Amino acid sequence: MSSTTENLVEEKDKVVSSEENEYQLRRRRIAEVFSKAYGAEFEALSQLPPEELEKQIEEIRKRQEEGTPPQSPFNLHTLFWILATIGICYFTDFLPSIQHNQDVKRAWLYAGLGFIGINVIIGFYLVVICSFIRKINDWEEHAPTAIPIATAFFMMGALCVNVALWPVYGLLTPVFLFTLFMGFIVSIAMIPIFSLS
Repeated sequence: MSSTTENLVEEKDKVVSSEENEYQLRRRRIAEVFSKAYGAEFEALSQLPPEELEKQIEEIRKRQEEGTPPQSPFNLHTLFWILATIGICYFTDFLPSIQHNQDVKRAWLYAGLGFIGINVIIGFYLVVICSFIRKINDWEEHAPTAIPIATAFFMMGALCVNVALWPVYGLLTPVFLFTLFMGFIVSIAMIPIFSLS
């Protein structure tokens, strides 16, 4: 009886040691990959005297706390989206075709514009009323459901507008709408009141 219990204990120890070995093997493999990727930088840091290392760590912390200054909204990326939006509106007669084309599914269009309108109202509330007027910067605490609701309404609105305009533009509909959306977003970012921090 005692020999069987000793055998069981030995087998259990072997299982535990093999699990430890597997764990150690995984740790060593991860350390090797990490060392290949970042080894030279850590090697250089380990050569520094402790005072210099503390100074560099303090500088990194200061930079992280200060953050990077906000980039100007006037750049090539912004110019591209604005020119693309103008090009779509000009060359495809986008607005007149939405107003006068009989192929546009009006019910879907109005539903989509309604959903997007609700999204814009929620955005106006968060950005203008909460941030600029009431000086509330933590939207998640003040209105925790606002952003998920706005996202859901935007997705439903985008889907409805895509369905409404599909008979007119076909496969180009999502491309046109995405370009118009990006043009709208970068144009809003260029308004000085929204660029303030």
